[in-house]
Amino acid sequence: MKIKLEYIKPIKIENYASNSLVELPDNCTVGDLLSFLKLPAHFQRAVMVHVNDEPAWNSTILKENDSVKLYPVMGG
Repeated sequence: MKIKLEYIKPIKIENYASNSLVELPDNCTVGDLLSFLKLPAHFQRAVMVHVNDEPAWNSTILKENDSVKLYPVMGG
């Protein structure tokens, strides 16, 4: 299946620019996606994920044509 991946700085992902289509296996979860993108474990805990503009968790199952946005968690 394919999903659209968007992210903003300071997130940097090797091999995928923001607004890329990413090919994933069926029944892939958000957690699987973060591992697939080779984000370091400490960074995976510091990123907020939205799927189709709704908050998502590591257990959220992705579907064909989902739009996934990654945001860095900001602290103040």
